[in-house]
Amino acid sequence: MADLYEHIAATIKRLRAERGWSQEKLAEQIAEPANTVSRWETATYKPSAEQLEKLAKLFDESITVFFPGMERQTAIPQALLSATRGLKRAELDAVVQYAEFTRARSILRRAGGKRTKGRDGD
Repeated sequence: MADLYEHIAATIKRLRAERGWSQEKLAEQIAEPANTVSRWETATYKPSAEQLEKLAKLFDESITVFFPGMERQTAIPQALLSATRGLKRAELDAVVQYAEFTRARSILRRAGGKRTKGRDGD
């Protein structure tokens, strides 16, 4: 699944560049060392689902942006429709965001490999 992490690396770099941010600026925004951002962008370090979620929120994107073929779905399956009936839009968005996060975490677990656990990969 090396291609997955290469895609994640390219996506982080693209989203950062679109905002005109340096790696240091991005690192500051998410309270990570700049060398961690650099290593993410070269796929040397593999960000966790939690770190990807933090990046997605910062970039105002769905976590699905980091996963090829995992386009964000706008249709809600029937079971979820029933379970979420009556929720406000923001509450429904939170349910969808949680489901996307859970799926992303599952994909990362299957991909395996070295990933950062904290600052500088400790």
